[in-house]
Parts: sequence; C-alpha cells; structure tokens
Amino acid sequence: MKTEILSIDQKDEKAILKTYILDDYPKYYQQQKRPAVVICPGGGYATLARKESEPVALKMNGMGYHAFVLQYSVIFKEKPKNFEKEEELPEINPNAYFPTQIYQLRNTLALIREHAEEWNVDKDQLILLGFSAGGHLVASYLTFGKDILAENYIKPKAAVLGYARTNMAVPDWKEKFATVSGRTVTKYKYLCQFKTTEPTMEQRLAIDPYINVHKDMPPVFLWHSAKDTSVNALCAITFAQKLFETGVPVELHLFAGGVHGCALADKVSASTANHYDEGCEQWTNLLQIWLKRILVENSREKKEKEEQQGKVK
Repeated sequence: MKTEILSIDQKDEKAILKTYILDDYPKYYQQQKRPAVVICPGGGYATLARKESEPVALKMNGMGYHAFVLQYSVIFKEKPKNFEKEEELPEINPNAYFPTQIYQLRNTLALIREHAEEWNVDKDQLILLGFSAGGHLVASYLTFGKDILAENYIKPKAAVLGYARTNMAVPDWKEKFATVSGRTVTKYKYLCQFKTTEPTMEQRLAIDPYINVHKDMPPVFLWHSAKDTSVNALCAITFAQKLFETGVPVELHLFAGGVHGCALADKVSASTANHYDEGCEQWTNLLQIWLKRILVENSREKKEKEEQQGKVK
C-alpha cells in the first residue's frame, strides 16, 4: 500500500490529503484500475474525527477501492484538547471559513485525476463519502458546489452520507445543547460556516443542501440512526425524499439503533461502548452491494458471462 501525506491548500498547511493506495497486482474479477473513495470525516467543522478517517479508509481498501482521507480546514489551528473550557481553546484559523472546504474537496478530486495513471485509479469512478459535518461538506459539494466552482466543478460517480446535516431547516435536538462541550462545538461550527455564532435562518438556508438538490446529481447512499441526538434523522429522510422526487438515484437506510459519530459502528474502531451497534455495523455491507450496482466493473467475470450469452444466442 502507498501511504502519503499531500498538501491540498497552500493557505492552510493543516489541510492535507492522506492516501491509502492499494498495490497494483493482477486481479481476476476486477478491472485493472480501481475506483477511489474520498473520505471526509466529521467533527462539527471544529475538529476531525479519527474513527471516521483511517478505519474507514482501510474498510474501503478491503472492498477493493483506493481510499483518500481529506483533512479539510476547520475553525481551529490546532486540535482542541476538549471543549469544556472555552478560554483554553486554540487560536482561530482565519483560512477555514466556509466554503473553503468545497474548494479543497474539488482540489482533491483534481489531484486524484491528475495522478490517475500513477496511482492506478479509474478517474471516472470517484466516490465521495462524508460523515456528519463532512457529510454536510459532501452534500454541499453535490448540490450548490457546482454554482460556486462553475466550469471547475468535477462530478463524482457516487456519494455516501452518514448521519449528515443535509437539511438546515430541520431543528437540532435539545440534547445537543445539554452539555458545555455540545454548546461550544455548535458555537464554533457556526463561526466556521457563517462567520458568526448566531446565524439567521436566511444564512442557514444559503448553505442548505436540501433546497439546492438538482437532477444532475450522482447517485446517493444515505444512512442514519433513528436515535441520533445530534443530527436529526429527519435530515436523511427529507433529503432522500427530495432526491427521489427530483429523479436522483437514492438509497436510504434508517437504523433503529446506533448513535451519532459511531462511524463503522464495529468493535474494532468503537471509541466508547455505545459506538458499537450490530445493526448500524451493516451499513458498509449494504454500501458494498450498492456500489457494485453503481460502478462500472469491466471484470473478466462479466466479459465471460457476456461471451457465454452471445454463444447461446
């Protein structure tokens, strides 16, 4: 495997791309070049969740895909030790204000396409995968990102959203503000997104993926927990409905168990006991099946099947 750390934004040295590129070797059931997945971890635009980064990249590697983790710009220059004492928080990052992250995601896709031959990537099969705030970033890129980037927009083949904020009009759960850390993270998330800690509804809707859904979007896979007390599951439900009504291919999985930030929801990567959920853990298996329908695989198996059918005719 080729692992490398690459700069993705000259204005912010913390904005980097980590590569998890599989070695090239003969494959019987797959085409020679592999699809690639760009992973955007969550963290409220204030930090970046580790368990939504490398563990997910390795999981995608296990499915046969190259993986890239985008550590996009967040509101702090350094990783906060905690969010309990606001006076101890790191210095604000002046280069992190939204939509900087949309440009960084576009730069990531451009970089992968530029190195497609070297990295053995099928540049026409690039997948975006985002969790929570990273899911908002991916959903934003898919919807109004095209208006921001214009002719520089690069359309991905598919997108995956895990417990993502995709509808800014859906109210937050009260539990989100029940703790000091929850209130502090939300405050600085708003600062990153809106340059104010008290955004108006008009400002919220200006970066709302839901109202910007359009028919030229790639297929989208969504999953969420009904018990999520941070991002309301109605975000996934209403977003999926809007996609369906617009004619965008969509698959939605709403799990009865699980919590916000559970990532792979397995025992290997769970940072706390409640991050493991046997139901939510199945989302990666469901995703693997879905991706096989979406991606074009010119495999030897497929060719042999077509040849056999041709002989029968």
